[in-house]
Amino acid sequence: MPSRYENLRNAVARLAAPAEQQVAYLDRIHAPLADGASAIGYGNDELALELDDYFSPACDMIFYGELSEAERTAILPLSKLLGKLGGQEHADFWRREALFNDPRWAEVRSHAAQALEHLPDEPRAFGRFA
Repeated sequence: MPSRYENLRNAVARLAAPAEQQVAYLDRIHAPLADGASAIGYGNDELALELDDYFSPACDMIFYGELSEAERTAILPLSKLLGKLGGQEHADFWRREALFNDPRWAEVRSHAAQALEHLPDEPRAFGRFA
């Protein structure tokens, strides 16, 4: 089972990935919900929701030695950008086709790639006493 750090890093990596890889991931995780049909109707918000799920305990992760303050700081601009893209006024951003042609997704990928540079691809145990 991946650690909290590994889940967080994977969420950032998925946001940095090209549109084709993001679509393949979204189709895979939504396949059970789509019951064999296209999962396109589920949109892209799961990519941001995963980051939120894994980044929200960042202070706890720092306390337990799972994440450094520098790593948290590297992810913060990405988290803030995605936070600004919520709401009905940005509904078009969360449609599947936006992954391919919306310049805001290029900005998200750029922020994610910058954050990823500060997140080593390494296993980390849960907590400092693990």
